[in-house]
Amino acid sequence: MDIRFRHAMISSVFLAAFSATSAQAFPVLIGSLGAVSRDHFQGGRFAWSAGLLFKFDEQILLGAQSGQGTVGAPGSIPALGSLMVRLPVGRIVLPVAVGDVGYAFSDNPGFLWRGGGGFDIRNGRRSSFLVLGGYEGHASRSGWFGRFGLLLEI
Repeated sequence: MDIRFRHAMISSVFLAAFSATSAQAFPVLIGSLGAVSRDHFQGGRFAWSAGLLFKFDEQILLGAQSGQGTVGAPGSIPALGSLMVRLPVGRIVLPVAVGDVGYAFSDNPGFLWRGGGGFDIRNGRRSSFLVLGGYEGHASRSGWFGRFGLLLEI
């Protein structure tokens, strides 16, 4: 893949994620630990992520994430644009839908996407515990991911 295309793709992901800095968007920090499967659901390995998202209302969060570990390579570093949508069902435990798209830097670089869901468990007015899971595709590999994390509203 051409290096200019990679830089353009990464720049566009971060530009889209951080273009939301209007007066109505509030920053949110997310950190999670968990596991990701090997190619085609064969076993699992450790992975983590951290991100900065912007909260537009009580349901929609949009931003950028990175971390370490994908289905394609355990040492890869993903650069992702992220979307989290809290579904308006419940007060303390809210179901969420999550989606990420971006690029993974590793020995096996390539396009990375994730889709899934889970639960946002309120821990007060400005923090939540996250339980997330879903499906991930990196280059020609695919598998599951599972994460437990913390969400802090700034």
